[in-house]
Amino acid sequence: MTLTLPERFRDATFESYEPQTPSQAEALRVARAFVAELRRTPSWAERLRALLGVGDERLPQGLYLVGPTGTGKTHLLAATCNALMPERACAFLHSSTLFRQTEPPDAFAHRLADQYAACCLDEVEIDDPANEMRLAGVMKTLAARDVPLLATSNVAPEEYLATQLGDGRVQRFLRTEVRDAYRVVGVRGDDYRRTRAVEQSGRGWVGPSDATQRAMRQARADATGAARWWTFADLRRATTDTAHTDLIEDLVGLDHLFIEGVAIADTDDAFRLLRVVDALYLHEDAPRLYFTAARPPDDWFDPDRHAGLARAVAEKFDRTVSRLHALCQIRPVEQKEAGQV
Repeated sequence: MTLTLPERFRDATFESYEPQTPSQAEALRVARAFVAELRRTPSWAERLRALLGVGDERLPQGLYLVGPTGTGKTHLLAATCNALMPERACAFLHSSTLFRQTEPPDAFAHRLADQYAACCLDEVEIDDPANEMRLAGVMKTLAARDVPLLATSNVAPEEYLATQLGDGRVQRFLRTEVRDAYRVVGVRGDDYRRTRAVEQSGRGWVGPSDATQRAMRQARADATGAARWWTFADLRRATTDTAHTDLIEDLVGLDHLFIEGVAIADTDDAFRLLRVVDALYLHEDAPRLYFTAARPPDDWFDPDRHAGLARAVAEKFDRTVSRLHALCQIRPVEQKEAGQV
């Protein structure tokens, strides 16, 4: 089992992280200190005290970075992974990789511990209590094996859906024990993908359908290399008929991907687009992405208009919209200017 950093974050370092708020600066300080502590060789006296069970020499079981989309949590996590390597073998995986596992959580965690000295888990999500309980099982097993877990999330552990379902051991673990055993650090601030200049290779056009389609057709005519034009309905069908890994493998063989008429009608639409955009954002060979839509991406699936599971998906979808801003230059197109785009 090999779990490595996505290409986008291979060069992430603490030095290249630029904190914009006091909480981001504090998160950077804590991450650096955590790495330094993990890499430090304990003295013989510390080892003796630990062996005798005297004092509190144990490190925290991990680091949990929590905050809104686009504050650099994944950059900090990747920088931590890079700083630990190669002295300490470090696994890096998205939470979806964990939740797709079919083996029991403790068995998966033992396999991780057999290969890695630390584990980085990106984008822990809250839309399925069963997955949250799976995460709790992995956290407990890694702690028993003395393998630190470093995670990012938009939600604090005590706010998981599973914590609202009763007062069992898993619920108590998520509500209280994680705070006691992990360094939980808030990473607050504005979404840098929306507020700061980032490199964007694709395009997005928002406005009347005939105007936006005309603009995208011109971009298609100018594009060289392998290209595919899909309606949003085509994309939905592809995500239904093709296994996700096979679909992404197919798409990364393209140079350009054009999606016409993106419109999110429900949670299912949002989740299908979310999985595709997030995978392309992280893939080193992703095609250049283009899309048209009647409304701006920020208005596609507003969390404030939903409740329960739909709200959880909408909050997750906000990360996808943020990544669209990083992938595409998004601009409104008026009817009168369509011929000039």
